[in-house]
Amino acid sequence: MNVNDPEVINVFLSVNEILQKKPVATFKDVIGMPKCKRYSVKEIGEILEFLRRNRLIKASSQFGCSELLSFSATAITQEGKAYLQRLS
Repeated sequence: MNVNDPEVINVFLSVNEILQKKPVATFKDVIGMPKCKRYSVKEIGEILEFLRRNRLIKASSQFGCSELLSFSATAITQEGKAYLQRLS
């Protein structure tokens, strides 16, 4: 997985869009976004965890049976903001 993959970009932009409207972006919020409809729940979970581990978003996550059970993003990090600028 790479930060320049279209699916990573779409999930990241979706998280950013949600956080502009609400203080927390949940896993369920992201799954429901139009840009994420074409991806599986598993793919979205992996991408969200990738974004968190690469410090693009500030979030907490919980896993069970090797799958993402819950996810709550509260902010785009400074690295994430720089990434947003590179995308535009």
